Amino acid sequence: MRRATNRPRLGPLAAALAALCVVGAPVLAPAQLPPDAVDLAKVKIPRTLESTDLCPVHLVPSAADGETWSHDGVDYRASEAGSRETFLADPAKYVDQHERELWVLNFMNAMSTIWCPITDEVTPGGRKRVDGHGYTWESCCSFCDEEMSPENFTDALETLRERAEESYELTGGAYVEGATSPVEGAIKDSF
Repeated sequence: MRRATNRPRLGPLAAALAALCVVGAPVLAPAQLPPDAVDLAKVKIPRTLESTDLCPVHLVPSAADGETWSHDGVDYRASEAGSRETFLADPAKYVDQHERELWVLNFMNAMSTIWCPITDEVTPGGRKRVDGHGYTWESCCSFCDEEMSPENFTDALETLRERAEESYELTGGAYVEGATSPVEGAIKDSF
């Protein structure tokens, strides 16, 4: 489910820049792209949250002093008492859901600055950043700079999670380290 974008009309400055483009004058201002410009199968998501940061039973942040344990070479930490015992009673049930949710959260951390929470367009970068709902968001234009407030990010958070889940299926949850951007090589050729 994609939400509709509310793109602003061209103001005087944007109209002037557009006119310069028509007559061939170089314009160095980057432009935002539509949300579908990103190939979710090619994103490069770094692993910023580790397995011990998320309780595998409750899928919430682990407690700093939570009990820790290992299973099949992966370390886990509990969010509350009894999580370890619950996990060990049926590890297969919790390993897959933990791996998936951890990847989704890492995607959301990396990509919240890629899609403008106001217009849902791919940001050109270097715009206003605001923290909201546990993520850092970046606007795509000066119009959105004025609208950037955490209460505007509820729909954006839902859309970001949907994209994360779709991307997990497409990538198999593979992490990529060392990319300069999570969309490096993931912008479709048609854009």
